[in-house]
Amino acid sequence: MSSKQGTSLVDITKSLLASVQESQQSQDQQQTNEGLMQHKKMSNDTSIDEEEEDQRIRIKENNTQLWTALDLSGQMITTISPKLFHYGFLRRLYLNGNNLRKVPEAILQLKSLRVLDLSFNMLTELPGELGMLFNLKYLYLFGNDLKDVPYEFGNLYQLEFLGVEGNKDFNQEFVNIIAKKGTRGLIIHLRDEAPRLPPPEPRKWIEIGDDGEPNLNPDEQKPAIECDLSSTSSNSFTLMSYNTLCQHYATPKFFKYTPSWALAWEYRRQKLTDEILSYKTNIICLQEVETKTYEEYWVPLMESNGYKSVFHCKSRARTMNDKNAKKVDGCATFFQTSMFELIDKKIIEYGRVVMTQDKYKKTEDIFNRFMNKDNIASISILQHIPTGNKIVLANTHLHWDPEFNDVKTMQVAVLLEELRVLLLKYTNSKDELNKIPLVICGDFNSQTDSAVYQLFSQGSVKEHYDIKGRDYGKFTSEGCTHPFHLKSAYGAINELPFTNFSPTYTNVIEYIWYSTGTLSVRGLLGEMDPNYAKRVIGLPSADFVSDHLPLISKFEFKKSSSAKKVKVDFRDGSFSRKT
Repeated sequence: MSSKQGTSLVDITKSLLASVQESQQSQDQQQTNEGLMQHKKMSNDTSIDEEEEDQRIRIKENNTQLWTALDLSGQMITTISPKLFHYGFLRRLYLNGNNLRKVPEAILQLKSLRVLDLSFNMLTELPGELGMLFNLKYLYLFGNDLKDVPYEFGNLYQLEFLGVEGNKDFNQEFVNIIAKKGTRGLIIHLRDEAPRLPPPEPRKWIEIGDDGEPNLNPDEQKPAIECDLSSTSSNSFTLMSYNTLCQHYATPKFFKYTPSWALAWEYRRQKLTDEILSYKTNIICLQEVETKTYEEYWVPLMESNGYKSVFHCKSRARTMNDKNAKKVDGCATFFQTSMFELIDKKIIEYGRVVMTQDKYKKTEDIFNRFMNKDNIASISILQHIPTGNKIVLANTHLHWDPEFNDVKTMQVAVLLEELRVLLLKYTNSKDELNKIPLVICGDFNSQTDSAVYQLFSQGSVKEHYDIKGRDYGKFTSEGCTHPFHLKSAYGAINELPFTNFSPTYTNVIEYIWYSTGTLSVRGLLGEMDPNYAKRVIGLPSADFVSDHLPLISKFEFKKSSSAKKVKVDFRDGSFSRKT
């Protein structure tokens, strides 16, 4: 079969599926709660010509690779050369009409494949690794000796057509499912009925020495759940930051690769509870917590475990009736009452702050890009009971869309500016700003090369592609700056390999920032089991029920911060506790 014929087969398949796709899209639309989903990224499932899509992707990625299809059909090939799997750019691969008896496990390296034709070979089984090619849309297996397909095919959530005719002893149950519910129906069946994976290895606890160097010897690292992180020294504390994935976003529409039973809120809530409480940290900062769930579940649960809390929901709740407002998510901060006392609290609503203060210029970008985002920061002023030290703690969740990195940068600029103004009320001079322990944590939806990361870590940002061409007044004309000396806690190990894990996006976007003049990092929660990560295409899964990973850091107060007292009385502040 030539590549031209292969393309024709794809076109024929598309025409056969057109009515089915239209029906499915209509059904998906009915199941979507637009009032909630408009604040979360939605995928575009429109069908376009494969060659046009190749061209579009090349332009978007500035990719110089001019060919992305390879036709090796009808060549009497008996084995596939390992060199083929170096062509990770391939989007269409035709191996039909050969004498292949086996597909190598290395096929998983071709994750860009959209079309794969293995028809009319001598295959009797397929490797589970084929199920890791989550971009596949058309998979042709006609005329082999297959009896079934592996359960890993449940990962192929984008698969539109699976051709299995001509395999005379093929699993009749699978044939019936395809006949009644189509390819998508079989994929859902395989996904939901797949045997559970072996449980992941517990995440390790990484000790950080007095010199700031981490102990990376795996033989000397214990599972974090075996370390009692609540029993710290009198001069230290532990903190968790975790985007828990609000139940309104954890739907089959967004996570087609996750078993439906693993998305059920009752299942996820119990797994989250077990995970969060197992680490026993002194402070727990959660993002994407639904208001009703916070009030009815988390508050009584955490109080029974010795925690009190602060909660602020996103700004859009102000415009809703009470019932709908309860469905809005926000940031929840829990602290152990044996270790901390709440001195004060405050909410920073980024859009509201900018509109009500003259120092923020009301530009077109403010109105058209910034104002319609409802992200917030929840500020807690805590007193560490053993030492008497006061801590300013910010828990935030920035806007998600990578097309609005300028907005995220401006949100951080507003946060840091408001923290500066807040702390100046309780210090004698600007020089004392960095003598007050400050921790800023959350989901920043920003990579390590972003303007957000640069602003936090370097203290300023001006010439950066994230804000190029945008007008936010002096924040872009003069650059964004702040006076704090901040560092990422996970900078001690050059960050984790990832904190967010999905098929199309895996990166570090969550951080715990701390003031280096007052705090030092003495321990960190290590990475997710890498062997487990190789067996799933993304989170959530049965074992990790959020698409994000929790971060945990152990902080120690530096002697200099307690030796030279700074008079800080947050009780007399001008802001109200009624937020």
